[in-house]
Amino acid sequence: MTTYDAVVLGAGIVGVATAIQLRKRGLSVALVDRRGPGEETSHGNAGLIQREGVHPYVFPRDPRTIIGVALKRRTDADYHLSSLPSVAPFLMRYFAASTPERARKTFEANIPLFARCLEAHEALMMEAGSQDLVRKTGWIKLFRKQASAEEADVQARELREIGLAASMLDNKALNALEPDIDTSRLAGGLHYGDPWCCSNPGALVKSYAALYEKLGGETVTAEIAGVQRRDGQWAVTTNGPDVAGEQLVVTLGPWSKRLLDAVGVNLPMGVKRGYHRHYKPEGEAKLNRPVLDGDVGYVMAPMARGVRLTSGAEFARQDAPATPRQLQRVLPKAREVFPLGESVDERAWLGARPVLPDMLPVIGAAPKNPGLWLHFGHAHHGFTLGPATAELVSQLITGETPYCDPAPYSPQRFTRAR
Repeated sequence: MTTYDAVVLGAGIVGVATAIQLRKRGLSVALVDRRGPGEETSHGNAGLIQREGVHPYVFPRDPRTIIGVALKRRTDADYHLSSLPSVAPFLMRYFAASTPERARKTFEANIPLFARCLEAHEALMMEAGSQDLVRKTGWIKLFRKQASAEEADVQARELREIGLAASMLDNKALNALEPDIDTSRLAGGLHYGDPWCCSNPGALVKSYAALYEKLGGETVTAEIAGVQRRDGQWAVTTNGPDVAGEQLVVTLGPWSKRLLDAVGVNLPMGVKRGYHRHYKPEGEAKLNRPVLDGDVGYVMAPMARGVRLTSGAEFARQDAPATPRQLQRVLPKAREVFPLGESVDERAWLGARPVLPDMLPVIGAAPKNPGLWLHFGHAHHGFTLGPATAELVSQLITGETPYCDPAPYSPQRFTRAR
């Protein structure tokens, strides 16, 4: 069993960035995952580095919306009836944490993390030489209803109050930015000017992983069988080489809960499953930046493989069979807005976002487990926040002064060891 100063479990954007930051602080590090870097959740997102993403995705509290989801009439959310017994406890906590007062606390706690996201990514891109994968064009939220535009204008004003660029667009201004968007069914849009978009999220994570190895970090590709505290260290058994570390950092995203339950650390984590598929634009049509159809619930994002169409949230057991009906339902709606041609993928991709009820990640030491660190639960923003929160958790592990107050993200807020 090879021993390191730190072992990081999970090679998504969060884990790779954490491993880099620990190496930069002089620790010997092993990064362990069953697959290559960036091949799971970090691969399947809309490619946005959402500088503006401080407003949490709350559970709807409008009865009409809830009834629409319950009756499966909406396209932005779906669920498996057979999974309800297992997902209902999380949904109840999610609903309870989505009051305006609690959502405001999440908004405020998000501000310092999102303020760091662009510079943290840029530092890694510059060192990894992968700046060509990112465009600094922002993204656009589309509205089919005037009432939706008016509601979004309130959030846009809040963003401008904290120094961010958020401009309401009429259809003429929208077409100036996206000439191939059909505005005939639209009531305008909202351009978030600060975010960046990535044409290949998985490739960006792999470039960061190559930087990590260039810095002297070691990668172990193996299935994690279990972890155990032994002789003042954390031993990690795999179906390949076993490793151990004085510090163990869990960055397994949606797989984190299963491992932590086994060592007696319980978190009220759920998952939001999501799908994507790539389509070739018809003719010479071009999409310059990602667009979200806010009244339907999908994103179209320009990617290396074509336009990536992503679904809303699906609530089901993480290992339940794929049911990409949300993508099937939104595809005709997407084609009303932009001329998508045939798919270039054999099937839809399925992934899962790790979500805590208050829509904040867990970042910090696990209670009653010396040397065990938790770093996951970024929900819709793992790709955005991974490098920024990696800096924070690495500062905590090495005893540095953190760049912001870590208390809002502490596992202590709802974790108890058995």
